[in-house]
Amino acid sequence: MDISALTPDIFLVLSIILVTVVLFVTEFVRADVVACLVLVLLGLTHLVPDDRLFAGFSSEAVISLIAIMIIGAGLERAGIVARVTDYILRYGGSSENKIRVLLMMVSGLFSGFLRSVGTVALLLPVTTRIRRSTGIAKGRLLMPISFCAILGSTLTMVGTGPLIILNSLLSNSMFFLEGQLEYPPIGLFAVFPLGVLLLLTGMAYFIFFGKWLLPNIERKSLKNLDSRDYFKRVYGIGSDFFEFRVPPSSSLADNTLSQWEMLLPSEIFIIGIKMGNSILTPPLRTTNIKVGAVLACFGPKSQGEVFAKRYGIRMSPYLTAFGETLSPLNAGLCEAVIPPSSKLIGTDLKELHMRRQYGIQVLAVHRGQKVTQGHGELNDITLKAGDTLGMFCNWRALSSFEKNPDFIVATTDYPKEIYQHDKTGYAIFFFLLSIGLVIAGVLSVSIGLMVGAVGMIFSGVISIDDAYDAVSWKTVFLIAGLIPLGIAVQTSGTSDLIASLFLEYFPGVPEWGLLFLLGVVSTVFSLFTTNVGATVILVPLAVQLAINNLGNPQAYALMVAIASSNSFILPTHQANALISGPGRYRVVDFVKVGGVMSILYLIEVVAMIQLMY
Repeated sequence: MDISALTPDIFLVLSIILVTVVLFVTEFVRADVVACLVLVLLGLTHLVPDDRLFAGFSSEAVISLIAIMIIGAGLERAGIVARVTDYILRYGGSSENKIRVLLMMVSGLFSGFLRSVGTVALLLPVTTRIRRSTGIAKGRLLMPISFCAILGSTLTMVGTGPLIILNSLLSNSMFFLEGQLEYPPIGLFAVFPLGVLLLLTGMAYFIFFGKWLLPNIERKSLKNLDSRDYFKRVYGIGSDFFEFRVPPSSSLADNTLSQWEMLLPSEIFIIGIKMGNSILTPPLRTTNIKVGAVLACFGPKSQGEVFAKRYGIRMSPYLTAFGETLSPLNAGLCEAVIPPSSKLIGTDLKELHMRRQYGIQVLAVHRGQKVTQGHGELNDITLKAGDTLGMFCNWRALSSFEKNPDFIVATTDYPKEIYQHDKTGYAIFFFLLSIGLVIAGVLSVSIGLMVGAVGMIFSGVISIDDAYDAVSWKTVFLIAGLIPLGIAVQTSGTSDLIASLFLEYFPGVPEWGLLFLLGVVSTVFSLFTTNVGATVILVPLAVQLAINNLGNPQAYALMVAIASSNSFILPTHQANALISGPGRYRVVDFVKVGGVMSILYLIEVVAMIQLMY
């Protein structure tokens, strides 16, 4: 290396890169703070022109990132994600392999738009429910979910941070290369074939080898943790959900709910009534139950069968009409305690009108060693400090009920998200509209996605405050702060120098070999910094390397962006970090499972990029 080639500007850029890497590795300060520091240093040293120093905040990458976060939150708020995950529980049964395949499919497909971290965060509660109902350990599910989320994030150009910023980095790199050809932006689904291959490979990897590779944790019976069994043990009620259907021949047709409750066994509760398109949960006692009505019930099925036979009612042993409304994602059993400071002490329970006032149905009251249940007995009970109310309600009602100072809600493990099921159509429409506009080439990626985001806000799918909350501003500042570093690497001549050294030390290496080496460097960089940081630093180098080697700059840059997500052998990727605790994974587990995956990942990426370019 000719020492004279190391100009002051190159020395400053390399020094800033070194400081950045050290701060990322040591985690002395947060990554977004490091990015702001980089921005300040570049401004103080005048390595980046003043008019481009803050260009990252208005870049296509950052705007696209903000829009896709809002769209993802809108899809979640509309209950679309929850509905899909509910199907997993319904059709997966108790088969570990079947459940794992379904989870991997959903994880991979969702992460193409919701990003890997958001997808894994959404599926974490699902694995908790699966563990409780089937006994399948989280460690047998979470790693496949996380790995497939990372793989699925390569399905589109908005699935992961490196791909979101890639077009902006390419544009900046080509802008400072005089006389070079201009390349059109990489399309939204240009990487789809590559992403599909990676996702299918990951799924096949776990289908055929997951049994031996994943931590061998014995399935344990966790039924005692199910809320229904808990209520059966503590309150002596419940255990089964079922439905009654009222035929014209039934003697109970056209009676009120209050009249039904006088005849029902004390252990059976009607928690929902459906008449036509109207669903009441909880139903009021004055509700007139007509012919054709469907009643959701909670209690022993054996007693329900006897009651149905006696009064000529058809009984279904499962919740079909109420399958979604009363699914565990939307409603469930819960508890609340009367605190000593409550103003309701000394008040009869019937005076509170819990169903009408709070949307909550009280099933039983636990006081000391005594449990009060039954429709008449509950009305007559006078509340005392320490009384525990066993209840059933939808989670929206419980979320509001938590704010009441006269009660202390003891149930905390329930979905806090309030779903806007009536906005599902709007959410799907604006999501498809934004994707359609981008695919058709009518608008750029950032504007097309922003159309979808703004549409969801205006239609009420998500409020403007929730939209602000949905945006990870740490990620925004991380990307916006590091983009100018990529410009500095290009304009200072640093990328040109490193690319020349690369070709000097690896003479005669075929293009696939250079791509593989570039992928290895990107992988190592991302393991110890961030995938965004690795991409920002290495894309200018990749572009210069491609030009010096008479290759396609887009192919080399794409290799860097995709290889930066090759974070399987350590829990450094955000998605892997999210599951390491709940899954009780050790570093050796990631090395064992992720080692082969990392090699397969690089080989397939190199092969596909060679075919595509």
